[in-house]
Amino acid sequence: MPNARHKLNAAAINGVLLVAGLIALLTQSWQIFILLLFLLLVTSTVSGSIRPWRTRK
Repeated sequence: MPNARHKLNAAAINGVLLVAGLIALLTQSWQIFILLLFLLLVTSTVSGSIRPWRTRK
């Protein structure tokens, strides 16, 4: 059963896929899709929107 962190991570990843997909569709480029997907996932992880590990209290 997914907890809140898993649900928030899934929502953030879906948003990244949607944004990267829309921009790649407009440019008609797989390279843009892969590049944006990587960059958006990294920036979302660094900013804390995607939390791959539990935070310690």
